[in-house]
Amino acid sequence: MSNISQSTLDNLVNRRTFNPRIKTLHKIANAFNMTVAEFLNFPAINNYSFEDDSDEDDSDE
Repeated sequence: MSNISQSTLDNLVNRRTFNPRIKTLHKIANAFNMTVAEFLNFPAINNYSFEDDSDEDDSDE
């Protein structure tokens, strides 16, 4: 349906990939008949409370 590999999808779902490529986002959005902008501005995601990833290295900020 989205034409992305199962391993890519698994990596995204299981949080092994944190920065998907725009091409991947485009394919996922297309699977939902959405643009990338619509996909990234999805209210259910916008209002989601993400857990604090305190182990992440914030040295780039």
